Amino acid sequence: MPRFYLHLRNGDDLVEDPDESDLPNAEAVKEEARTSARYLLAERLREGKLIDGQRFEIVDEVENSCAVVGLREVIRFS
Repeated sequence: MPRFYLHLRNGDDLVEDPDESDLPNAEAVKEEARTSARYLLAERLREGKLIDGQRFEIVDEVENSCAVVGLREVIRFS
C-alpha cells in the first residue's frame, strides 16, 4: 500500500509529518487531509488564531508532491 505524508505549511514554516499514512490512493489521502484540516480549523478558531493560507502538502514516500489541501477549502458557508 502506498505511503503518504501530510506536511503542514504555514507561510514559510513547514511542519513535516513524522508518521506516514498507509492509504490506497491519492484521493483517500486527500480526504484524510480534509478531515485533519477540519480538526485544525476548529482548534484555531477556539484559540482565536488567524486562518490565512495554512495548507497540507501531501507527498508520497519518496517526497513527490501529490496534492495540496488548504485549510480554507474545507469551510462550508452554504
